[in-house]
Amino acid sequence: MPSVAQDDDRAKLRSYLAAQSAKLSAPEIGARLEEAAGEFLAALGGVSEGTAHARPADGEWSLAEVVDHVRLTLDEVAGIIRTLAGGALPARAMTIAAQPVNAARPLAELVERLTLSQAAVAEFLRSHGAEPHTDLRLPDNDFGEINWKGYALILRLHYKDHAQQVRKTLEALASGRS
Repeated sequence: MPSVAQDDDRAKLRSYLAAQSAKLSAPEIGARLEEAAGEFLAALGGVSEGTAHARPADGEWSLAEVVDHVRLTLDEVAGIIRTLAGGALPARAMTIAAQPVNAARPLAELVERLTLSQAAVAEFLRSHGAEPHTDLRLPDNDFGEINWKGYALILRLHYKDHAQQVRKTLEALASGRS
């Protein structure tokens, strides 16, 4: 059962998504998403292959796993965004904890895949200034009922959360602590 603080955080997040998706245009959201993607990718700058595949502690994800998770989530949410903007409801809401499946691949390949997926989402948002079907909302247990622009904002927050995770993981690996 969620705590009162968790319920408050969830209510704030839902309010943020509703307000910002109503206030910001799709191209503005796209620009914010691009900025967050840049922050995430910058946090990975200069990471060696060995560091990318090292776990900071038992049970924690390596940087390669984080990158793969971010891309898998991006691809899944991009499909939801396209479906909602196209006027249909997706079969389900997003998967909150997409598990990495390609993390054994080289970091450069994982980053390239992420960059290509991000470019496709950014182009989609830039090209949807008319903002079709923003009244169509998908119920989600964590995020409430959100439209496709709200899902794009979730991606922005996702990048920011994982940029912070990358920085903390690098600190843990550098100090040899968990």
